[in-house]
Amino acid sequence: MNRENIEKINRRLLQQTGVDFSRYQNEELAETIANAISFPLFFARSISRPVSALIVLDLLAILLSNSGYFKSFLVFPGLVLAIINGVLLGLVLFVYRIRNDMTRVFSISSELCVQVLRDISTAKIKLAGKPEGLPGMGEIFHGVNTVVILPMLIRVLERKVPFLGGLAARVTERFFRVVDKRLGASFQASDSAAPAAQTPASAAQVASWLQTTERMANAVKENIAKVVRAVSRVVAFPFITLFTISFVISASILYMAYVLIG
Repeated sequence: MNRENIEKINRRLLQQTGVDFSRYQNEELAETIANAISFPLFFARSISRPVSALIVLDLLAILLSNSGYFKSFLVFPGLVLAIINGVLLGLVLFVYRIRNDMTRVFSISSELCVQVLRDISTAKIKLAGKPEGLPGMGEIFHGVNTVVILPMLIRVLERKVPFLGGLAARVTERFFRVVDKRLGASFQASDSAAPAAQTPASAAQVASWLQTTERMANAVKENIAKVVRAVSRVVAFPFITLFTISFVISASILYMAYVLIG
């Protein structure tokens, strides 16, 4: 997370909307997010189970091998290969297991967007005709996710996942950003229905803008699950590729070691 970039986005939105997005970061929202996600536990299980299974297979191979040299190879290089492959397979499982949780997180985000829109509307009406224009829904959605939801989600993860919290946070952040980008793109066509952002906004324009953008924020909820499922395949693909490559290389190394020293 780039804190400077987050602060820059928040300053721009504050200037444009009259609302400080960072003020929505509070303990109540943090608790809501923490209660909505179960993937800290999923992450531990996703990593530990395949790693444990491959270590057990390595130990069985050590016990069943008749060659002292091959046993020695399996003790260290074999164990390292088991751990590497187990972690990669665990990351694949983790990405697919967090889909429901990510759907809930983005549902929270869309609900927060509605609250933010109403606060922006109030601020704009107080200054009707003075501020320049109105922001697009896509920009607000991205701002809420970047300034509020994602930083809080990362903090919850790092607190709940011991030792591997950083790794879990990076994978989750990648997943989150891709979903945010895809959902944000769905607003672009509809943003043209909102009042032009380059002209002073009257009270009537603000009211029309609020009605349009609030409807868009509520409509996006219907697409969240579908987008999350599609993104899970995209995010999992690099890990699937790495696991496949690693598994093939590991199997080749073990076979060559068995032939040469077994």
